[in-house]
Parts: sequence; structure tokens; C-alpha cells
Amino acid sequence: MSQAELMAWEVKARRWLVLGLVGVVTGVFGVGWMTLHISYTMLKKSEVMRTAVERVLRDERVRHELGEPVVLGWAVTGELEDMAQGGTARLEFYLRGSICGAKVTLRAEKGPQGGWKYLLLEVKAPGREPISCADGTAVPAKKI
Repeated sequence: MSQAELMAWEVKARRWLVLGLVGVVTGVFGVGWMTLHISYTMLKKSEVMRTAVERVLRDERVRHELGEPVVLGWAVTGELEDMAQGGTARLEFYLRGSICGAKVTLRAEKGPQGGWKYLLLEVKAPGREPISCADGTAVPAKKI
């Protein structure tokens, strides 16, 4: 093999090596993103999460503080254990409104009858007092 052929081969090999590494890195990030997306979607579709979001969005204090329309953020973090005989939920998620955004902290327990009891459902906007929407503390929304 001549010197020119060897150099040409090295250039091609480097190109394939770079393309291969880019493919591997892209694949790893793609699988990671897909895993996050699936887990966030599963948490958002859970009964405890849907009910919590509905409860928070119905609260007039939250809508006034954040500004309408209020939308659910992308990420949901925490733990959810939902079984037939009971369960627990410890979740955090974000809401965005036209005025500001807020972090929502959720703590709930599921009884043997299947109903969720919200021990903590708190909406906290930066620099403002937290708004509690937990069981027994929510202010009913006015009918429009």
C-alpha cells in the first residue's frame, strides 16, 4: 500500500469513527429522553395527579396569583405507589400562568376504599405565600 493510499484510508476511517460516535451519543440521549418522556406521561395520567391538577386549577386563588390561562409544565418528579389496597404519592410539578409560574408539591395517601386523601397540595410562586389546596383547605371556585 502506498503512502497516498494509506493516508486516504486513514481519512475515511476517521470519518466513519466520528460518524459512529455521533450515532452512539445520539442514540444514548434519544433513549434517555424517551425514557423521561414515558415516565412523565405515566405520572401525569395517574388518577392522583389528574385530580390534583383539576383541584389546583379550580382554585380561584391560584388562577388569580398565576394569571390565566394556567398550564401544566412538562416535568413531574417524585414517587407514586398506587396499589389496590392503598398507596402513597409524593410528587412535584410546575404550573405556568400569564403572570408567573409556580411549583406544586403534592403528598397524598390512598385508602383501602380507593380514594386519595391530599395531605399536602401546595402551590408556591417565587416570592409569594404558598396556597394550600389540600383536603379541607381549598376555597371553592366561583361559578362563572
